[in-house]
Amino acid sequence: MNNKAAQSARIGLLGAGDRGSIYARFLSEAGGQIVAVVDQDPVRARHLSDSVPDAIQFSNWKELLKKSEELSLDAVVVALPDREHLGPALEFSRKGISVLLEKPVGLTIAELDKMQRHVNHLRKKKIEAAIVVCHVLRYSQFFGTIRRLIQEGTIGEVRSILHAENVSYFHFAHSYVRGNWAHSKKSSPVLLAKCSHDFDLIGWYASSEFTSVHCSGELRTFLPENAPAGATQRCLDGCPHDSCLYHARTTYLEGLPLKREMARMRNGLAIVARFSLAWPRLFRRIPFLGRLYPWPYWPTTTIVSGPVTTESVLDALRNGPYGRCVYTAHSDQPDHADTVIAFKNGVTAIMRLNGNAYQEARTVRIEGTAGTLEGRFGQGGDLVLRKHGSHVSKRISVKVDQAGHLAEDRALCFHFLEVLDCIGSDRTDAGTRQDCLQQSDSVLHQVIEGHRMALLAERSRTSGRTIFR
Repeated sequence: MNNKAAQSARIGLLGAGDRGSIYARFLSEAGGQIVAVVDQDPVRARHLSDSVPDAIQFSNWKELLKKSEELSLDAVVVALPDREHLGPALEFSRKGISVLLEKPVGLTIAELDKMQRHVNHLRKKKIEAAIVVCHVLRYSQFFGTIRRLIQEGTIGEVRSILHAENVSYFHFAHSYVRGNWAHSKKSSPVLLAKCSHDFDLIGWYASSEFTSVHCSGELRTFLPENAPAGATQRCLDGCPHDSCLYHARTTYLEGLPLKREMARMRNGLAIVARFSLAWPRLFRRIPFLGRLYPWPYWPTTTIVSGPVTTESVLDALRNGPYGRCVYTAHSDQPDHADTVIAFKNGVTAIMRLNGNAYQEARTVRIEGTAGTLEGRFGQGGDLVLRKHGSHVSKRISVKVDQAGHLAEDRALCFHFLEVLDCIGSDRTDAGTRQDCLQQSDSVLHQVIEGHRMALLAERSRTSGRTIFR
């Protein structure tokens, strides 16, 4: 990347929540300038502005749109709630401003088609604005290696794919039972909100258009009849079940689920986590380690506006959705679902959503005519190749974060700035700019196809029918 060009990229951030803050951090580290922050919550916006002090604050994205020429915006990051993704992506790109768009692209098939028509219109009008969707897993070494091995014919012709999105029990409860995606009609179906990554990867591997989807799954865990006797509507209202896996105090104040995850690791953090689990009160008295109470990271950071303090967390749990009993929160999202997908080239795939996993991880098994690829992405990871006719398996070295996908978030932000550099530099000839836009548009089309799979899977799940394309 040309550093001078990257440093000149002027970017507006729409949404100062967890995802927006991460993208702002990595774009800034890579040389981009965050010149505007949009958020309806002034406390949250001010908190983010501490790290981007020169950014102008706006309460809604339309105000920023009016000021976009005055601010000389090159790009915006759209990290607003799901239902507010499509509108700003269309409007800013129409003005020649590139967009880094948090998924989902749209919430209906009609919206996906609208985005596809919009991109075609931009190109006909010679408007050089790129739309890059935040499917960060495409930028991981792990999934990139799988794609490369398939393309090289290492396992022959692909015949079947089993891809599981294992969402840890506490993550599912946080995001899809208590949180922003608890109600599919107010946000988006979990098969789109969470699994659009996974449908996209399956399509990436299959390298073909899908022809049908059939999905079975339902909500069975987080129901009123499963609540323990005597449970209260809110965890802090004297609920007697302090040892409940989903207790709000232990989840958000103490961070017990994340500490349990850390305790499974094979590094120094595991020792710290085991100590904190065994002697929590003593742990808090040690000055440096005491900073981990209240838990200062995800998921606690998502439930408060501004700094994480004991008072701000307790206030959120007493008055907000994250303090509710998970069994009476009335989520409508399925906590498990299997989707069978058929592709035009004969490949079949199963995408499994499991919201009851003991540990966060995606697991993959791809069968080919000459071999099998198996792997695990999450809390570390590995990739194993087994060739037909050989008794020896080959372990392939891949880098995987111990927690989350921060490396992939960073890689996505670098890629976006490279795209801006390619289409915005005076030194780039018209042909090269067009190549960059064509590549970006091709990936966007593939992402939209993955979204289409997810939405049709939800339609199949709720109707009980196989959906043919």
